Amino acid sequence: MKTEEAFRIVKLSDSEFDYFVKFVSQHYGIDLSQKRHLIEARLAGELKAHGLTSYTQFIDMIKADRSLKIIESVMNKLTTNYSFFSRETEHFDYLAKTVIPELEKTAKRTLKIWSAGCSTGQEPYNIAMAIDSAVGFKRNLWSVSITATDVSTEALSVAAKGVYPESSLDVMPASWKANYMSKLPDGNFQVASNIRNMVSFKKFNLMDPFPYSNYYDIIFCRNVMIYFKPQTAQQIVKKFYQANLEGGYFFISHSETISRFENDYSYLFPSVYRKQKK
Repeated sequence: MKTEEAFRIVKLSDSEFDYFVKFVSQHYGIDLSQKRHLIEARLAGELKAHGLTSYTQFIDMIKADRSLKIIESVMNKLTTNYSFFSRETEHFDYLAKTVIPELEKTAKRTLKIWSAGCSTGQEPYNIAMAIDSAVGFKRNLWSVSITATDVSTEALSVAAKGVYPESSLDVMPASWKANYMSKLPDGNFQVASNIRNMVSFKKFNLMDPFPYSNYYDIIFCRNVMIYFKPQTAQQIVKKFYQANLEGGYFFISHSETISRFENDYSYLFPSVYRKQKK
């Protein structure tokens, strides 16, 4: 018990804290400068697992880790955040009741969507549910592909399985729960296969070059940029703009704003923007 307590109370020195802040900011864009206690709490288990007594020892291991497995484990611990279904549900209503009907008028039936920073998968599955409910019996006329990305392999593993505790469905519309979720013997719920098949999960770091330009009809990046410094967030917004098709939509969270950045998006609705056609 004393050994466990010792690992639990290991504190970061100023130089150790600075290392983690700079490393994560440089490689992943995430600002942890105000998250000292979070780093200590989430990495305490890493020290214990490796039989270490200080973060300096752990930093030396990270620097020598050519396989990147330790770094991946660190990022899994530091970047996984709480998520749930139907978060900021107005966005899914806007998608179903405004975006899809508008696209139908243009006879467009192919949709490429990106859920960036998807965490454990609730957001991309909600996007798929919103689209499926909007198009109804015309679903077979549509080709919808949703790419969901995150830097955390642990989060992506949960997302790919599509299995969640009932508590994460608390604010999900009853019709969606009935149509798109199946209760499992252990009491958890799994996303319906037709919804899961609309989504593909991939590891991706938003600090890396984006693989596509003028490609996505719709991009969601919600509750992600709040973890970036303003200059980093501005650079990423510019990359999202390039990745959006002309006429494409960009969704952020209500806790975020891009109005203070130089950007070419047009405001449509709270936290919803559009790349206007030229």
